[in-house]
Amino acid sequence: MCASAAFAGVLADLRWLLPSLITVVAVVGTGVLGRRLGWPNVGVAAGQLAVLLVALTALFAGSSAFLGVLPGPAAFGELARLLGGTRELISTGVPPVAAEPPLQALVCLGLGVVALLVDLIAVGIGTPAVTGLVLLCVFAIPASLSDRMLPWWTFALGGAGYALLLASGGHHRRWRRYEEPDRVAHTLFGRTTSVVAGTAGVIAVLAGSVFTGVGTEGRLPGSVPEEFGGTDGIGLQPFTSLRGQLNRDQVVELFRVRGLQQDSYLRAMTLRKFDPRSGWQLDGLTQGVDASAPLPLPEGTTIGRGRPERIEVQPIGYRDPWLPVFGTPVEVSGMGRNWRYDPAAGIVFTQTNQETRPYTQQVIVPDPSPEELRSARGPMPIDPAYVDASGIAPEVADLARRLTENAPTEFDKAVALNRYFTDPANGFRYDLTTAPATGQDALSDFLFRGKRGFCEQYASSMAVLLRSIGIPSRVAVGFTAGYQDGTEQVITTEDAHAWVEAYFPGWGWQTFDPTPLSDGRTALPQFLDTALHPPQAAAPLPGQPQPAPAPGAPVPPAAGAQPDQPDARDVPDQRREPADRTWSVAVLVLIVLLVCAGAASPLAVREIRRGQRLQAITEGRAGAADTAWREVLDEFRDRGYQPRDTHTARQLAERLAKDHDLDATGTDALKQLVKAVEREWYAPTSQADGTLPETLKAITASLQQNAPLDLRSRLFPRSALPPWRTS
Repeated sequence: MCASAAFAGVLADLRWLLPSLITVVAVVGTGVLGRRLGWPNVGVAAGQLAVLLVALTALFAGSSAFLGVLPGPAAFGELARLLGGTRELISTGVPPVAAEPPLQALVCLGLGVVALLVDLIAVGIGTPAVTGLVLLCVFAIPASLSDRMLPWWTFALGGAGYALLLASGGHHRRWRRYEEPDRVAHTLFGRTTSVVAGTAGVIAVLAGSVFTGVGTEGRLPGSVPEEFGGTDGIGLQPFTSLRGQLNRDQVVELFRVRGLQQDSYLRAMTLRKFDPRSGWQLDGLTQGVDASAPLPLPEGTTIGRGRPERIEVQPIGYRDPWLPVFGTPVEVSGMGRNWRYDPAAGIVFTQTNQETRPYTQQVIVPDPSPEELRSARGPMPIDPAYVDASGIAPEVADLARRLTENAPTEFDKAVALNRYFTDPANGFRYDLTTAPATGQDALSDFLFRGKRGFCEQYASSMAVLLRSIGIPSRVAVGFTAGYQDGTEQVITTEDAHAWVEAYFPGWGWQTFDPTPLSDGRTALPQFLDTALHPPQAAAPLPGQPQPAPAPGAPVPPAAGAQPDQPDARDVPDQRREPADRTWSVAVLVLIVLLVCAGAASPLAVREIRRGQRLQAITEGRAGAADTAWREVLDEFRDRGYQPRDTHTARQLAERLAKDHDLDATGTDALKQLVKAVEREWYAPTSQADGTLPETLKAITASLQQNAPLDLRSRLFPRSALPPWRTS
């Protein structure tokens, strides 16, 4: 359970803790009961597996079980469905994720199996040190899933738990100075230990290899595997974590930005290939150029005019092979070695797994006017893949033609498509939950029936519509500008976003955003904001003709008409700063403190009892000899000896001195104490024995020298615990 604290680094809340504790206690309790009943190790393990299944059934499939706990076919089906649901949560979530019931069940199953193995190795086989390799597996999974170092206190708890396990028993209790060296070596390096250690090592390596690739962690440019499937056919394969960042319960701070003069999108990557069956994909990424040198203009861009800015970015909770940049990067510094820049894709990336350091960007924020983009003409020196429209459904292409048939220029066509999604009259709605599929392809479902989704669906759809009418397009993935915090912009997981970039000769790739956000996060470039919301001209004098609207501009409502919804620019910023989640850590720390207090209670009881007895003996109170004798017997109980009621004080003293190798001084002092006890029992006098404190001190000193207590016996003194057996 101490090792399971590592899951606090990848799970956002503590809902998994109580079910896990119940599961582990059930497994360990079954082991204790089985061994007290004399079961062999195989029988104990079988009983623990059965109890583990019952515990999982009671916790997660009680409604389908017999009497709420006994598993049957329906309960097995419910558990299988629940555990099967972890695949989507793992593939789309970005740690820390909410501890939903499927993940709770998976964690309980894993910890139950680990508890069984640790119990078998430490108690059944008697080699507790080997359990460290099994417990490393518990750390390996969260460490490989998390995008940053696990909290330090999880390692401290794991180490403390392992130390307690070593101190609680095993062969080391017999490794005293009289143990033969060859016997110790056989125990340490015997066949059983080697087999268990080798198996645990293989499991640890396999677990680390399998789970390292989950999410975006471990994914390097140019190696996008099939597992990065999109969402309903129009997903963003290389950045599946986008969905996880948008719908996670806990908001995580990713960047702090200084020097940003105007809100702008922070681009992490661009996607150029569209496959109707699997969605948008990263494709054609080259080795590019050294990102630490002055950067060339993006491919196909000849006009480098714009607003120069120097921006400082400090990554907080971000670690990825993509280095997000604003606008058109001119120079990037401070991020370390081995970073590359691909001018065609506009991406800064690395092929080595390294920590993202604070970095500085010299960028140009393009500021073309709508008229300049309308007049953009000439060749398009970009890869033909950006206009590949193969596989697009005919009804999708027909929709794009109908929406842009009255737009005279490529720019006006792009504005018309952008407006189609953001105009409330067209019925599109921003929602993290997409509409149910109807059996058609996902793109047609979204455009013609569902009309509900988040930035992934909107950016994907508009880029496809642009290509179907011959305008080069790609999908960009990154973050919006975040919120203001003093002189800094704070970008969190709430700001994960996808938008569209369309190509215009000379000006290069320009930003469009079709997602109908209403929370103030949209950061439209000036040319698009002007085209979507043209300034209203002053009302003409009576008798003057009405001016014609600009090409592609919306027709203003009639006098007295009320708009369906307020303008997006008038919507107040409703975003909130990340909620304080320190309470979850505080609860975990409180639980740990309570557990530690419970574990320390036997030692506290023993020390209080010893102090009271020593004070009574020093003050010469009535019954001081009997008090000293009871203290000596507790010293022997702490060393594993349980006195029998049928033995006299002399018989006990002789056996104790022999079994614990007391020296002559200790043996003589024990005999003197027995005489004092017999006088007090059988011939009591009112005169106090002033030598009792020194006698007791000599006995305890001899015990500490010749029969020292091991760590377990010091932490959990047997004299303060209920007796389990007699000897």
